[in-house]
Amino acid sequence: MASILGSETHRLKADVAVIGGGTAGLNTALAAAEAGADVLVVDKAHIQRSGAIAGGIDHFFAYLDTGPSWDTREAYLGWVSRVARGAANIKIHEKVYCDELTAAMERIEKMGVSLHQPDGTILRTQALGQPGPIAINFDGKLLKPKMAFAVKKKHIRVINRVQVSNIYLHNGEFAGFAGYDIRNGDFYEIQSKAVVISTGNTNRMFKSQTGNPFNLWYCPANTGDLHRAAFDAGVELANVEYIRLTIVPKGFSAPGFNAFFGMGGKFVNGLGQQFMQNYHPMGDKAPRNMMVWGALQEVRAGRGPIYVDVRHLSAKDLAHLFLQLGIDKDTLPEFLKAKGYDREGALIELTVSEPMQARPSELCGSGIKIDETCASNVPGLFAAGDASDQMGCLHMCMAGGYAAGKHAARYAAKVAHHAPLPEKALDDERARVFAPLLRKSGMAAGEFENIVRIVATDHFGPYKSEVSLTSAIAKLNGLDHFREDLKANNLHELMRCHEAMNIQSVAKIVAHAALARKESRFVPYHYRSDYPETNEDCCGLVVVRKDGETGVATRFERLHYDA
Repeated sequence: MASILGSETHRLKADVAVIGGGTAGLNTALAAAEAGADVLVVDKAHIQRSGAIAGGIDHFFAYLDTGPSWDTREAYLGWVSRVARGAANIKIHEKVYCDELTAAMERIEKMGVSLHQPDGTILRTQALGQPGPIAINFDGKLLKPKMAFAVKKKHIRVINRVQVSNIYLHNGEFAGFAGYDIRNGDFYEIQSKAVVISTGNTNRMFKSQTGNPFNLWYCPANTGDLHRAAFDAGVELANVEYIRLTIVPKGFSAPGFNAFFGMGGKFVNGLGQQFMQNYHPMGDKAPRNMMVWGALQEVRAGRGPIYVDVRHLSAKDLAHLFLQLGIDKDTLPEFLKAKGYDREGALIELTVSEPMQARPSELCGSGIKIDETCASNVPGLFAAGDASDQMGCLHMCMAGGYAAGKHAARYAAKVAHHAPLPEKALDDERARVFAPLLRKSGMAAGEFENIVRIVATDHFGPYKSEVSLTSAIAKLNGLDHFREDLKANNLHELMRCHEAMNIQSVAKIVAHAALARKESRFVPYHYRSDYPETNEDCCGLVVVRKDGETGVATRFERLHYDA
């Protein structure tokens, strides 16, 4: 195989390996290195501009104890209990976020990115069902490259452009993983005493509103690679039944929700009427899922299209808004200006974004089920950020990623020797990985992936039922034999083949989990038309695990709240 591809095999060892070099992953690496561990970061892209905040970010959620009752740890946890009820584990949240918050904010400042405005003040806004203005608005355009530089200063080893393809256990404990370089085809066999998976959520599973699967609200490189690999190794996942949507400018799927409504934008329908008060008592400050639900209902009722009205904002506030929108995505302000939305009296047309497999709230996650030490059910395997079931968004990825790194380093320090990797399984994996390159003919990855998107969108988008979910599972299973027909003409297409297969695998897991949750919760993120009400008996996690060779087993784990 190596002679055919002109590639080499690299065998490496580390105390702690971090798969995924986004926000959570780099904070994990910094924490593990500071604890004395030999750390290796492996990223499918390049850590300087990879992950969900690759292009920048403009908000960080935090309580600052400035005096008001809403600005305390207790008030924050109360907010979590209300808006993430049934998905967020409060005990874990306290450990991975609250206990790490102050240090996380200090770390941002030390990296050379200020949470303050140019005049030295902290600008805070309120949206998303928050109890008060806890969203710190700041210029995070350079936060990701600053993180990468901090990792470089620590002399942490980094391998960029490697897609991890499978992970391996030894006697039920984590042993290592395999992957390949997406640029030159080199194969990697990596042993580590502990691993932290921080590869984000799963995107490109549903059709986008623009029709372009790479013009997405979230990072299109996050394709569930390690959700699939972890699941196949026996790792439990949770919160994966939820899909996530937001409100985006029509024709340009991009971040902007927090900026629009945090700055005081008004949500109006095609009749010019504000409507959110009909769906939630907080109106335009309601949680994200209810804003999306309101928009969907208005359009279905024939009162679309929908807009954000910012005509009442001052010239200074409008200038700040348009500047802020460019922090996440450079070309968004240019797009809005080209549409004439910067002119006086203009309403900005919005629409509901593409769905994605992700957390049901800003205050939890979706993926590998973790405990208070960020550990999974497999010894030695930890998770952080959007790849885990209890972290998401910048505030938790900065804080929780660091917590995961500390715990992984402590675990690795207690492991005397690296566990062996299975030689036969590695040979089989090498053959599996490169097989699409050796086929003389076959199906293109894009065609396969698009079929998955059609099935997912039609069967378990914002509306789903037992009939649609069982049909989806049957159709997704029916695609299995086409996996052996996927054809790649180069290494880039090879990566797309494996991404497409991983998206299909995760789609099946999502459908099984959604079938198990017989209620509606965080509508429309999990809306069952056959079970339209929220059931307090279902207040907890649907935990999924591999069953046999191809099955998906589910169990329910109750979550408890003080109120």
